[in-house]
Amino acid sequence: MQFEVKIKINKKLYSREHLLADDISKMMFEPKNFAAYLGIAKLYHEDDLRALAKRVAARKGLPVEARGKYFFAALKNLNKLYRGESAIEKKKNVKNRNGKK
Repeated sequence: MQFEVKIKINKKLYSREHLLADDISKMMFEPKNFAAYLGIAKLYHEDDLRALAKRVAARKGLPVEARGKYFFAALKNLNKLYRGESAIEKKKNVKNRNGKK
């Protein structure tokens, strides 16, 4: 028996930051605020943003309407990327933040 999986590809999401912003905006139930999430996707580490989004989505007692506000308020505790930092430098900085060299 053979199964066929059909994946719908969104051609508007052409970079890693676009995919991250799309994922987070859907997790926060705010697809209309895609541009705001795209802006932060360029400023913060992807792993940090995904972890924060998962924490906010799993938080009990938080109304769905307040997820986005809570997410943006919690960004204050994250470290920003430096301008012009490449993907390789991002990985090095993540390792350095975790105490590894």
